[in-house]
Amino acid sequence: MPPIPALFTLSIEPKGSIFCTQPSQRVYLLTFDSPPDNRLTPAFCTAFVLALDILDHRFPKGLVVTTSAIPKFYSNGLDYESAVKSKTFFSDVLYPLWRRLLTYVLLRDRKGSCTDSLTLMTCC
Repeated sequence: MPPIPALFTLSIEPKGSIFCTQPSQRVYLLTFDSPPDNRLTPAFCTAFVLALDILDHRFPKGLVVTTSAIPKFYSNGLDYESAVKSKTFFSDVLYPLWRRLLTYVLLRDRKGSCTDSLTLMTCC
């Protein structure tokens, strides 16, 4: 099977990216590739929110799945050093990402019920 072409790619400084593919109709795969371990830096969080915004505003509604291009890590969590360098990291970068994820409707079943990301995170 040939590789699935990217719908869009966003840079994450200094050497990473988030790229989006569409493996099926109305299924979007966001793949994080921010070596060495996909830490939550200001650039990573900003790119992640932008990727969700692009999907919301430029493509038909569908299912969004996230994964990592780094085999060992999905994400190794908060990059504390980069977070404390900015006095507004939490209020301007991390909390908006959390808000976006917690209010993003991730799954709608055949009966019309919605599962939000908080429910999925609690179940996983």
